[in-house]
Amino acid sequence: MQLFCRLKITVALAAAGATLLSINESRDPPYFVDACKYLFPQSSKWDHSWDNKSTVLNKPKPFVKTYYKLLIFVRHGQYETGAESSDKKVLTEVGWQQARRAGKRLRELGYTIDCVVHSDMIRARQTTAAILAELDEMNIIETGIESLPARCPPRVLTADCPLEDWALCPSPLQSRTLSLLESASMAEGPPPVDPEPQSRSRRKRIRSLNAAEMAEHIGHQNRIQSSFTYHVHHRALSPDGAIAMDGPGACAVCEPLGLNPSLCACSRTLRNQPAEVILFVGHANVFRYWLCRALQLPPEAWLRISLPHGSFTELLFEQIVPERTGEVERTVTALRIGDDGHLPPELQSR
Repeated sequence: MQLFCRLKITVALAAAGATLLSINESRDPPYFVDACKYLFPQSSKWDHSWDNKSTVLNKPKPFVKTYYKLLIFVRHGQYETGAESSDKKVLTEVGWQQARRAGKRLRELGYTIDCVVHSDMIRARQTTAAILAELDEMNIIETGIESLPARCPPRVLTADCPLEDWALCPSPLQSRTLSLLESASMAEGPPPVDPEPQSRSRRKRIRSLNAAEMAEHIGHQNRIQSSFTYHVHHRALSPDGAIAMDGPGACAVCEPLGLNPSLCACSRTLRNQPAEVILFVGHANVFRYWLCRALQLPPEAWLRISLPHGSFTELLFEQIVPERTGEVERTVTALRIGDDGHLPPELQSR
């Protein structure tokens, strides 16, 4: 009986508190704000210097106060999940259609893509080929996809080979207009942080790994961590991106040749366009981890994000140098996450 009375009193006090909050909200907003701060405390502040590498290598120029960089993540199309080995996990007929429609959507959006970076796994290569066929308006055979092996021999990281060179190499695919790179570090695998919440089946599978399998598992985790470091940043990846980020005041291309600056990449920032647009074609786990890290969200939340086959995710990197402080501010905004609205219902899959 005493417990029941205490509960009634507690509920009554809570109701009274809610009434006071609603009154304070209308009469005196600061009280309501203070209550919100108490109920939903700020976990951390945004770290503008998270991209330490670009801070060193790409210092802002005095005549470029603001620039944007756009990263587009396209997940590969649906594939044969029942195949025994990764080189047999090719796109299904639905997967090919998803990839072609993703390329068509990119063409409709009208982005000036400076570089395409794709995973070296067969399903990512096939998806990239289908996208290129749409962007370049050519037959998919012209991309060279049909003459390629399922996957190149695995590249080995050695002391003589920097990770940057190991992670990126020229793509074996062909394009009429686009710069292409292939990344072994973008291959699918487990992110370096266990998801939270974690399913019972996943915990059981991890516990069942022997020493060699666990070492391989950790190796994949380290690889995906490195892939974020070397692919997700503010600095330029393409030659045109570097020109755009330097701005028209330092352009060594259009001025010596007497070209119209409006036709040169150096004027992109003046036209409020992204200084660089990079298209990544790869895998859900990799992109989900990148997304959490770039947005400075808890990395263990990566499995809570759904990225359907052939979907788009866009991150906009913005660099601002306010005149009042002169300190570089770097922010990241998600424009789309797992957007598959360009696909009809019969072609949507996860």
